[in-house]
Amino acid sequence: MIFCLTNEGKKYIARVNAGEITMHLTRAVAGSGSSSYLDILTSVVDERQQIQLDAVRSEGEYTFIECLLTNLELDREYVLKQLGIYAVDDKGEERLIIIGQDQYGDRIPVLSEKEVEYQYNIGMRISNAAEVTFDFSVNDFLRKKYFYEHCAEFEEYKVEVDNRFKALPRVRIGPEKLLDRKDTILFETLRGTNKVTRIRERDAEDEPKEYELAAIFRMAAVRENLQTDETLSILFGKIQKYFADMKVNCFNEADDPFTLMTEATYIPPKRRTPGCLYGLETLIQGVIILFFDRYITGMEDPTIESTLYGVEVTEPSETAPDENIYKGIFSNIVYLENGQQIERQEGMLYCIT
Repeated sequence: MIFCLTNEGKKYIARVNAGEITMHLTRAVAGSGSSSYLDILTSVVDERQQIQLDAVRSEGEYTFIECLLTNLELDREYVLKQLGIYAVDDKGEERLIIIGQDQYGDRIPVLSEKEVEYQYNIGMRISNAAEVTFDFSVNDFLRKKYFYEHCAEFEEYKVEVDNRFKALPRVRIGPEKLLDRKDTILFETLRGTNKVTRIRERDAEDEPKEYELAAIFRMAAVRENLQTDETLSILFGKIQKYFADMKVNCFNEADDPFTLMTEATYIPPKRRTPGCLYGLETLIQGVIILFFDRYITGMEDPTIESTLYGVEVTEPSETAPDENIYKGIFSNIVYLENGQQIERQEGMLYCIT
C-alpha cells in the first residue's frame, strides 16, 4: 500500500514543522473504495471499519505511525484498498491528512472464518516526533502480546500484595471464641447479634489484650431531639443537656411538688426533696392551718397570673435556735363557699370549701 499526504495534510504538516501546532491524530479508517486523485480526498472512500492507532516512534529524520488492523469486531468481510489517517488542528477541526491505497487490496474475512491481524507503518518527515499525539480509535482492542504482558505484571502485583498482607494481623468480627490464634484482632459482638461491644487482640507473642469502646463528647448548647445517623459524641452531648436541665423532683423517688403532712406523716427538712412545697395540716379551734418550712413571696415584677414566686428559706439563728419546727404560716387564706363571689385582693389566697 502506497501512502501520500492529501492537500489538507500538506498544509497540516507544514504548520506542524513550523511549530504553529502539534500533530494530534484522532483515528485511522479502512475502506474498500479507490480513487485516481488521492490528494484531493477529504474522507476514505467506502469506509468499512476504524482501526487501531497503536504507536508513534522516531527513527532518524522519519517519524513512523503504527496502525493495527484486526477483524475481531468485523461483522462482514470486505477488500481493504484504502487506509486513511485523520487529525485535528488547533481549532478542533478534523481532516484527512494521510491516505494510502492498494489497487488490488487485501481480503479481510470475518472472525468466524479466521482471525487476521495487519500492522501498517506510515513514515513521514516531522521535525519533532515528540510533538505527535494520538487518540485510540473507538473500537480499541487488546492485542495478545499486550494481554500476556499485563497478565504477568498482574501476577507480580498480586504476589507483592499477598506478601504485604501476610505481615498484617488477621482481623475477625464475631464472638470471643473466634480469637483462636495469635496475631489476630477481634471485634467482639454480643452472642447472636451483629452489635460490637469491645475489641480483643492476641498479638504476635500470643499476649491477650482487651480494648473497651468509649465516647468523647461535649454537652450540647441547647436541647434538641436526637437524629438518626448522628455520631455518638453528638448523641451523648444532647442527652447530657437534657439531664443537666432536669430538676431533682422530676424523678419517681422524689416527693410530690406539693406535699401536705400531718403530725403522723411529718417529714424532717433534711429528708425533703429540694424544690417541693411541704405543708403541715392540724386542727386548732376548728380552723385548718397550713404550716410550711419557708415563706412564699412574690419577687417577680410584673407577676404572672396563677404563678407562685420566690421561695425564701429561713434558717434558725445560731445564737437563739428556734425550737419551733414550723418556720412559716400562711395567714392570708380566705375560704369561700362553692359559687360564692367576692372581690379578690392582692396577696390573698382563696380556697373553695
